Amino acid sequence: MIEEQALVVAVKNNQILVEANRQSACGKCAANSECGQSAIAQWAAAKMINIEVCNPEKITIKVGDTVVVGIDEQSFVRASVLLYLLPLLVMFVAGLIATVVGAIEWMVIAMSFSALMLSFYAIKIYSKKYQHNPSYQLVVLKVVV
Repeated sequence: MIEEQALVVAVKNNQILVEANRQSACGKCAANSECGQSAIAQWAAAKMINIEVCNPEKITIKVGDTVVVGIDEQSFVRASVLLYLLPLLVMFVAGLIATVVGAIEWMVIAMSFSALMLSFYAIKIYSKKYQHNPSYQLVVLKVVV
């Protein structure tokens, strides 16, 4: 389970709105003080984001509580592969097929780009099936005392 602490900002029925800080690995890096990426990461970390979270265990939570939210690691990895790796593979395979068929350069580029866009659209349609699947959603694990 991938876990993170968050502050509860709203509670309604089985859904909870939490506020979480964006975090970066830059704080743990030895080159933190000399790195331009670190400055950008610190600026972004100051921004808060609100996320809707499920409360399947019906834990008693009130506004202002600090909670631990989590998502299943396997589901997170599967979703990441689907979203990041699959479109790249589709794009490269389309480019390879266009090259083998003997298409000229601009056609190979157009076919690769078209396949990439088509894969994003297919993922959007496919992901709707898992939209309400609890294993692919953030859930409240416990209240931090």
